[in-house]
Amino acid sequence: MGSAYKILGKTVQPHVLAIATLVSVFGASAYAMSGPKQAKPAATPAAPAAGGADELDVEKLLGDFLKEESK
Repeated sequence: MGSAYKILGKTVQPHVLAIATLVSVFGASAYAMSGPKQAKPAATPAAPAAGGADELDVEKLLGDFLKEESK
């Protein structure tokens, strides 16, 4: 074969260096993009039952508004 590199006393072929470079670049980028792991949230609270105090009655609000405007 053609040329080879001597790295730390060993002969290394150029195609081996190219493969090692590609593997290290893709591996490092995949590791960097994985990001920190987020803890799973605890069980979500149940939604309030229909007709609860937190709900807005849009029809009633619109009816009241229209009655005020017509005065």
